[in-house]
Amino acid sequence: MGLFDDDTPSLSPVQFFGITADCNTSRGKLKPDKEHLLPSTSDLLAEDSFADVYTGWTVDKLAFHFNVKVPFQKIGEGDFRKGDSIEVFIDTRDMKTKATVSKFCHHFVFFPALAQNFYGREITRFRGDDMHRLCHPEDLQVTPKIEKKGYSLSVEIPAHCLHGFDPLSFSRIGFTYRINRTGGAPQHFAVSSEEYNIEQHPATWGTLKLEQE
Repeated sequence: MGLFDDDTPSLSPVQFFGITADCNTSRGKLKPDKEHLLPSTSDLLAEDSFADVYTGWTVDKLAFHFNVKVPFQKIGEGDFRKGDSIEVFIDTRDMKTKATVSKFCHHFVFFPALAQNFYGREITRFRGDDMHRLCHPEDLQVTPKIEKKGYSLSVEIPAHCLHGFDPLSFSRIGFTYRINRTGGAPQHFAVSSEEYNIEQHPATWGTLKLEQE
């Protein structure tokens, strides 16, 4: 077998440099301020930027705030990617040499309105026995706010929902997101799902450095 097989994605110039961003600690509720704002990679990916994303962490959780600047329209029937939703991908060990989804990888989806009685759930799909139990939707803390010109989502993922999350020993996590909108192309961080099947290739995700004060 050669170095690369048919299931290995080709890499764009962005991937040769990698995308790394700081994720600062947050006290209490994550504030959507400059200290926690993630850089946009939309220009690198040749896509529209229509949302600001903020991140923070403590030993007990990862926190996110999404400020989406297009109006909420609907939850996708059958396929949530055809409506308004936000997907978050996390690898608690940032294993860029791992070609497939491992037990340290997580795929969450969050909604600005109730979908099957919840605002969020884990939907990680593993490809072998290296897996963890999916977290219960009730454990995910999601606070939506819908306004006329857009919506925001505040999300907290408790540490017990993140297999292998140990920020004091592992200060880097693999990370990307996909923000879906009704009738338009999505916004990503670090890697575009137009080029790669990001659900299955965590090696293409960006990196968050969990900065300590």
